[in-house]
Amino acid sequence: MERYKARAISKALQSSCRFKISAIGLNRKGDVIDYSCNYIRYQRDGGGVHAEQSLIKRNGRKLKTIIICRVNNSGDILPIEPCDKCKKMAKKYGIKIISINPEI
Repeated sequence: MERYKARAISKALQSSCRFKISAIGLNRKGDVIDYSCNYIRYQRDGGGVHAEQSLIKRNGRKLKTIIICRVNNSGDILPIEPCDKCKKMAKKYGIKIISINPEI
């Protein structure tokens, strides 16, 4: 997990959202195949696109694991768990979601 931490923080800081979240997609061999961060969606419904949603939409069944990370503006890691909608989507595709959480 440590080897993905710096990459996850860097990608999360690229987000323009209040809650900066990144997702790293791994294939079955453990190789990184894609990155994503959350972003604002300007539509009537409001809200935004979750980082893991974006990864699943782009890569689908190629993904086996998604590592998610949430940071503040300083780059400090904050606690995170995937939402129910993202869990359901990941389960449909057989994807495991792992969170990078701060050490206590």
